[in-house]
Amino acid sequence: MFPLSNLHRDTARSKVRLRKNVLWFIAVLIAAFAFVPDLDSGPKLLWQGAHYSGQDRDAAIERGLQFIYRIASNPEYFDRWGHDLLFCFYGVANTSKNPKLRELARKMGRERALAWRHDHPDPPTDDADELYIYVMGAQAAEKFLGPDRRLRYRVQTAANHFSAIDFMGFDAHLEPPPADLPERCPKCNHKNPRGATVCQKCQTALTFRDPYDVWLDALVETYSGDAYGVKLGASYPDALQWISKMRPYPPPADEDALDNVTYAITHVVYTLNDYHKYRLSPAWLPQEFKYLRTNIAEAERYEDPEILGEFMDTLRAFGEDESSPEIRAGMDYLLSHQNPDGSWGEMDDSDIYTRYHTTWTAIDGLREYSYRGERLRLPQMLPLLQGGASAQSIERKPKAVN
Repeated sequence: MFPLSNLHRDTARSKVRLRKNVLWFIAVLIAAFAFVPDLDSGPKLLWQGAHYSGQDRDAAIERGLQFIYRIASNPEYFDRWGHDLLFCFYGVANTSKNPKLRELARKMGRERALAWRHDHPDPPTDDADELYIYVMGAQAAEKFLGPDRRLRYRVQTAANHFSAIDFMGFDAHLEPPPADLPERCPKCNHKNPRGATVCQKCQTALTFRDPYDVWLDALVETYSGDAYGVKLGASYPDALQWISKMRPYPPPADEDALDNVTYAITHVVYTLNDYHKYRLSPAWLPQEFKYLRTNIAEAERYEDPEILGEFMDTLRAFGEDESSPEIRAGMDYLLSHQNPDGSWGEMDDSDIYTRYHTTWTAIDGLREYSYRGERLRLPQMLPLLQGGASAQSIERKPKAVN
């Protein structure tokens, strides 16, 4: 083998250096492209042109739920509102699409359900209103801890001593929600008999409840009793059968009128879809769906996040989503009006119920749902909604198995 000349050696070395330089340049290009920011990997906007991302929405919901949990962890507040707070945690845990949110609500709800059962071993037996509240708490606690059949038997025994009038102020078997039920006395909180215009206890002038507000309570009360497995004076079909009498829904003349009619309609939806478990067809409730779509802007006009949340979650139950202008507008409003402590509404409001309930409805208006198909909680209710059946005929039909 002959040794290379200096020229040949220099040429060979140049080629080696060139190859190295080329390889280095290619490596630099590969590295550069590898670290180019992926413009699509950032937070995904709720819709094209939205002011907020899905991460913003999820973070806002979690902050709101943490606010509600802080209220639920206060012994004084939980003693008064624990039954309702438990139902809030159950709804979020049972129907949210976001698995992290479901698990967070489940842990909160289970911990609080254990506390509720510890603090409420015995049902009240001398007051129908207190017994109804107890049923709401017992039903919600069962969702987290499983049934207590002996307790349920004791609750039904207590309920047997009261009539539909004791529970609701009227007999839903026989008449629609009346217009002559007085509000509790504003001075002494006494519950006066039907038709009273002055308080029997302190002679303070009374005002009458709106029939839509009376109907709302009847719907929720009978739903809770039926769901728990006890009869609180009347059944849910008894209360729902008057829907044809409550229609057509009057346009809202003021904020109070908007509240009364809207809350009745939203709770028709909740009690029919088992509180966010199922989607509903607008064809089943065309007047209710129309009212919600027509008047949701009124909630924003009154700057009321509580009722806005209920407009939004019931419209979602009818199939509306972020592609709908009214849902987009509602989401923008709620996400831009959350308080620093995670709540919605007036931070200086002394009413704890208003503080947590406004936050709860805002969460429900914002969150996504894992609906289990399109159906009524009890499919046999459809003829009743259409005005072609009575409560008695509905109750004779076998109940659908969920």
